[in-house]
Amino acid sequence: MNTASSNKPGTSSRPVLAELHISAVRSASRTAGGRRSAAAAPRTAAARPASGAARKTRRKSAARRSASGTAAARPKQQQLLLRKLQGTLSVIISARNEAQTLPLLLKQVQRLAPAEIIVVLNGCTDNSFQRARLCKQATVVHVPEAAGHDVGRSLGAKLSRGDILLFLDGDMVIPAPQLAVFAAAVDSGVDVALNDLDGLLPPFGLSDHVTRCKLYLNMVLGRSDLGASSMTAVPHALSRRALEVIGYRELMVPPKAQALSLLKQLRVEKAGTVNVFKQNRLRQDNTGAGNRVEQLIAGDHAEALQAVLMLSGTHASAGTLQEQRSRLAAWRNAL
Repeated sequence: MNTASSNKPGTSSRPVLAELHISAVRSASRTAGGRRSAAAAPRTAAARPASGAARKTRRKSAARRSASGTAAARPKQQQLLLRKLQGTLSVIISARNEAQTLPLLLKQVQRLAPAEIIVVLNGCTDNSFQRARLCKQATVVHVPEAAGHDVGRSLGAKLSRGDILLFLDGDMVIPAPQLAVFAAAVDSGVDVALNDLDGLLPPFGLSDHVTRCKLYLNMVLGRSDLGASSMTAVPHALSRRALEVIGYRELMVPPKAQALSLLKQLRVEKAGTVNVFKQNRLRQDNTGAGNRVEQLIAGDHAEALQAVLMLSGTHASAGTLQEQRSRLAAWRNAL
């Protein structure tokens, strides 16, 4: 596997040295009219009015049968949400030491009937590799050094062959029906399907720096309607066309990839809402104000803004960006 690197501000290069491992009613008969005539069966001792205790037992049995029927029907209802896609689906999972959650996520992913599952393990020191290999359909890519989720997604995208690319993180077990929404959006013509987190975020004045960076970038690109939706967050999905237009390397800097998507007139939309805040695994590098992950994401947005300036020319001059920032500040101060 060739070495790939990213020159993110404040970070070292990200080597990608990968080793691929491929594991490859019951129906009850009734008489006409659905009721049994009183004359159809003589009254026996068993058919006599039951005692209070017997009636209570029968009610409990009926309740159990009803509950069992409801439970049996629930998977059928969920399957309705997992409609068959016209295009082929590739699911790309980036993980680092997720041995506990990875098998559970893979079970949900398999319910989507994807054409392929690519698991990229970043510097795992637990038994995530062994757990991932239990999924026979998964292509497991082992990166000995911790390259980061973004590099993992980029590598998985390069290896993928599907028409629809669904990106996930191994620490979040998301039910298949929620994942299906993103794949279905791309299947219906969206190029970049994003997770809509706006309803879960506090007002601007209480937002963190990462959220403000996302809001500002979308505003600069003329897509304030996207709010804080970003390719930095999972789940999100891409069309094969989007991957070809953006380039798999650019996925190593998600805000830049999003900026390129909008500048190149790809169809970028919110697709669904998955509360990833509850499941996001807390680590030493993503907790506390000014943590390393926060700095990395802020640097990614700075790189994205630089790309906007370079590619947009007069359409996004420094003056225009300053005007955008002033409007954002005025809106913020009014809250």
